[in-house]
Amino acid sequence: IALLKSRGVTIADEQAAAFYLQHISYYRLGAYWLPYEADHATHQFHAGTTFENVLRLYNFDRELRLLVLDAIERIEVSARAQWAHQL
Repeated sequence: IALLKSRGVTIADEQAAAFYLQHISYYRLGAYWLPYEADHATHQFHAGTTFENVLRLYNFDRELRLLVLDAIERIEVSARAQWAHQL
């Protein structure tokens, strides 16, 4: 948390941030704050970057991934059923 704050991330609820960092991990969330970095070499963030914005992006990606996997599974089941029916 101290490292993120020193790099310019605003963290409104440090307890919540600590919870998410412990259960999701710093490195997994790292992929989601890349778009918010002003300088990738020093990992300084754009002004106004919040931990909550990064978490929203992570949750959006997670929900989208679940929807896509659900759709893929339905197509797979249907394709296998049609294939088995034809055989």
